[in-house]
Amino acid sequence: MRYHGTMKLAISDLQHQLNDFFESIGLNQKDAQTMTDLVVEQELLGNQFSAVGELGGKHARMVDQIKSNAEEIIVDKPAAKLVKGNGRLAPLITADHLPDAIDCAKQQGIYALGIYDSTYNEYFDVFCRRIAAEDCIGIIVENGGPQGVVPFGGRSDVTGTNPLAYGIPTSKNPIVFDAATAMHAYGRIRQAKERGEQLPQNAYVDKEGNMTTDPHKAYAVLPFGGFKGYAINLLVEVLTTSLVRSKGGLDQPTDNQRHIGTFIIVIDPAAFGDIDTFKKSTSKLAADILSIEPIDADQPVRVPGFRGAERRQRFLRSGEIEIADVDWQKFTKVQEK
Repeated sequence: MRYHGTMKLAISDLQHQLNDFFESIGLNQKDAQTMTDLVVEQELLGNQFSAVGELGGKHARMVDQIKSNAEEIIVDKPAAKLVKGNGRLAPLITADHLPDAIDCAKQQGIYALGIYDSTYNEYFDVFCRRIAAEDCIGIIVENGGPQGVVPFGGRSDVTGTNPLAYGIPTSKNPIVFDAATAMHAYGRIRQAKERGEQLPQNAYVDKEGNMTTDPHKAYAVLPFGGFKGYAINLLVEVLTTSLVRSKGGLDQPTDNQRHIGTFIIVIDPAAFGDIDTFKKSTSKLAADILSIEPIDADQPVRVPGFRGAERRQRFLRSGEIEIADVDWQKFTKVQEK
């Protein structure tokens, strides 16, 4: 069934097709189910890039990584763990260790999990919501790929897009943010090429360091927020490279995801006081924000993460999900492989 350039699909059908896909490329039953749950949940929440549509571009890399060895625990302390992935898919490592990280945070008050020698990580929106659902605060950062972001005032790229995500529990829907510390996602270059669109102005540069809106010339992206955003991008680079034994800056190879690092912090608010009082406070803050009159009536003031939660609930009530035609076609092609 087509609907304004999208198709409607039963959530159960999507789950079945995804599970078959992941098993067909070599994942065992447990890992296939984990990846299926992550993709479906991200698709329910929504994102600039469709979790289903993106699988086509990752297919070859995923098949290669599945052949890798099992992960190793390099550091294991009461409030910290460092995992050497040995090429294992980073979302699987994160999903496997997140429950333990939450349990340890509830014992210690705070817990840190680092991952390196793995792959590009993602589904941070989903992971942050899982942490918030356990009445904890989650903060997740990653050095998002090899170089792609230029330092403030520079002409060539040094750091990754370095996404930052967080989840905060409230009495209802969690406050959730997930975005690159680049002005725009690097993947928007590819997306603009596919759609025949121009890139936003004053955001991307070509190989000579000149501003461009042409996705065929774009080579790197500026950090968000000028020098302040650049400084935050730099902090994320350190936390996800030097701290967790990964590689960053100009030392990171541009053709190997195994030098990407992830750093996760879980905080238990109950270690600092009554959890219900904390959630009432965060709920009041969200309500105060939503009460503010917008400058543009067509652009209401929002709280990060609330719209995704409402979208998810709407789809779950109907039992169907909407996926853009172009993204489903991409997935269909990779299924045929």
